[in-house]
Amino acid sequence: MLIILHDTWFYWTHRAMHWKPIFKSVHLVHHRSTDPTPWAAFAFHPLEAIVQGAYFPIIAMIIPVHPAVLVVWALYQFALNVGGHLGFELFPKGFTTNKLTRWHNTSTHHNMHHKYFSCNYGLYFNVWDRLMGTNHAKYDETFEEVCERRAQGVDVSEPQSI
Repeated sequence: MLIILHDTWFYWTHRAMHWKPIFKSVHLVHHRSTDPTPWAAFAFHPLEAIVQGAYFPIIAMIIPVHPAVLVVWALYQFALNVGGHLGFELFPKGFTTNKLTRWHNTSTHHNMHHKYFSCNYGLYFNVWDRLMGTNHAKYDETFEEVCERRAQGVDVSEPQSI
């Protein structure tokens, strides 16, 4: 439940940070990494840190959270945030179209967000992106192309031709 609620919080606050008046003064700091690396996961404006960090205290006031659950959530969040900024795709071909795994985000998903800025806002899942029409139209196609290039031993970063 903590992860699902955080995914909702992240999607909407992240999308709000793309509103022009906020983007230029706050979120642009993070988007200066147009070809992200794991370090980009931690490159953000202090106000963005406050907005994203506010999630846990708010939730903790509403829902009692066992310390073990907090550790699992923190590790999962850390892994997905760093993984989303890898610039290298870890998941196998067909991952984004498989009925069981298509809801989970990939490095390609977030790489496309850094390239195009106006799509792919989700952190863990792309459920909100799918529901709100903010998944990039060529996400699945791009993911498959990246996987094909990886299989051929070619550069697997998100292709610049799209």
